[in-house]
Amino acid sequence: MRKIFLLPVLIVIFFMSSVVAQTWEDYISEVRGDTVVVKDYFDMEETASTLNKAIELDTNPPAGRIYELRVSGYYPLLSNPTIPADRAVTIAGADYTRMVVNDSPESLPVICGFWLNSGGINFMNDLTIKNVSLMPASSDGELGWAFFSAKKSNLTLTLENVLMEHVKWVFVESNNAVETSVKISDSYFVNMNGNAGRRSGGVYDNVNWNSDTIWVENSTHIFGQGMLYRFREFPINNVIFNHNTFINIGHSIFETDGYQSNMSVTQNIFINCQTKPYKPGLDYEETDVDSLPTGIINVRDLPEEYEQLDRKILVDRNLVYWDPRLADIPDTVNSIQADGCTNWVSQMITMNTRTQAMFDDDVNYPYLTEGTWYDKLPDFARTENLLGEMVDTLKNYSITIMQTGAAVLPDWRLVSTGPENIIIPDWPIPIDLSYSDTDLQTAGLSGFPLGDLNWFPVKKAEWLAQRTEEYVTIQEALDKGTTISGIQKIDGSLPVNYILHQNYPNPFNPTTIIIYKLPLSSLVKIKVYDVLGREVQTLVNERQNAGYHSVVFNAGNLSGGVYFYRLQAGTYQDTKKLLLLK
Repeated sequence: MRKIFLLPVLIVIFFMSSVVAQTWEDYISEVRGDTVVVKDYFDMEETASTLNKAIELDTNPPAGRIYELRVSGYYPLLSNPTIPADRAVTIAGADYTRMVVNDSPESLPVICGFWLNSGGINFMNDLTIKNVSLMPASSDGELGWAFFSAKKSNLTLTLENVLMEHVKWVFVESNNAVETSVKISDSYFVNMNGNAGRRSGGVYDNVNWNSDTIWVENSTHIFGQGMLYRFREFPINNVIFNHNTFINIGHSIFETDGYQSNMSVTQNIFINCQTKPYKPGLDYEETDVDSLPTGIINVRDLPEEYEQLDRKILVDRNLVYWDPRLADIPDTVNSIQADGCTNWVSQMITMNTRTQAMFDDDVNYPYLTEGTWYDKLPDFARTENLLGEMVDTLKNYSITIMQTGAAVLPDWRLVSTGPENIIIPDWPIPIDLSYSDTDLQTAGLSGFPLGDLNWFPVKKAEWLAQRTEEYVTIQEALDKGTTISGIQKIDGSLPVNYILHQNYPNPFNPTTIIIYKLPLSSLVKIKVYDVLGREVQTLVNERQNAGYHSVVFNAGNLSGGVYFYRLQAGTYQDTKKLLLLK
């Protein structure tokens, strides 16, 4: 018996010693200055949680440490990693190309769960995630309730160029933290479903606490089942939604009791949103206090116990459209007496009657400003049935969920499963939401297109060159209670000086855009050099008129590394550095 007992003990000791022997270097394939490349599941012979270990065992990282994930990499989490309280963390996929125009066969790296109830990241310090797919799913097919969870107050989560799909509740929650900030840009949220509940499936929820800043720009949201951004009864210090696209969203875009006092919603596209009808008293603590349908924008007087702030809300230059097939949803729900009621009403409105009256009352609410709503369906380049049969799918779901109280919005398109049955998103992104409507292409501030500008990459690069000025204009309009009057158009008055802008994106793979300005007609040369000063490509060599110009640099035939691009125009010259990641 003693020999039989010792054998498993020796096996356990051997196994534990092999685990203990793992060092930080075992999980890292390359070190480049402050950046380390993390091995994935297959690099480590099908070992999960390589990302957990790369962060956990990095006991003395330099400031600015970046944990880089390889393209098409697979990073399942065996447990919920916790971002250390003593340092901010950045996790970034190697390809910085904006995903909606990325046609590379190499997909974004996937971070996901491995076991049930795993697959989320707890953060106790600021966390930045870039260029990755985030799947709150585990190998047994179960979905997580959330993916990110703030565990301390006054933290910032930054999501840039991320793809998130399928979740039971929301992707980000801050239930246990005060003054959380969430900043989202250039991201893509799709198939926000998975739990058979009316409110389930969204992006953010701040249960029980006030958030500090919610800033969402140039992001696309497609097929959402529940409440996308949940503010509840809490005033957020700063709410900004600028240049986003929302298509086929079953419930509220902004779930709020109407107590926001510093909010701007500008230059967004809302198509077929808030299709679920409403009856008085439904989900009372998470819907309008006065039992009104919320509409896209919802405002109410602050209760006496709240700090009585100036109500500053700016809504301007947004597009809203509902497919005619959706119009009879409330009548259908009433005809079948869903939930025993016949007083269901539509929430496919911009504002309810109380909110509209407050915006129209310039004496008592001088800083509630409603500008232009564009009402048309853009002529999108490619929608892959998104606006065809899937509108009928959204309609049927919106009726069924009110009748039964339990239904899941079907996926917009089929998805594949990867290793361990983890859901892998379609790649490349299977749609093109650029549009040909000339009026909408110039309907935004300074003549930029409405909606997510990533679908217009050249315009996006131009927009970035004046992004700061645009937000100054939006803030000024919010503070003055006026619509956004516009700043100098990019294609308007001639520039005063020669200017060479930093390329965008940077780092990049394999294409990037260079913007430059000419005050005079000039012979223009733009050339790219390697670190040894050797010319590798001529981008421009011609006389050009005064004005604003851009050129695309395709480095598909070059090796990864640092390069320099130089502008020569007349007697002016300037050089900037760019980083090609491969």
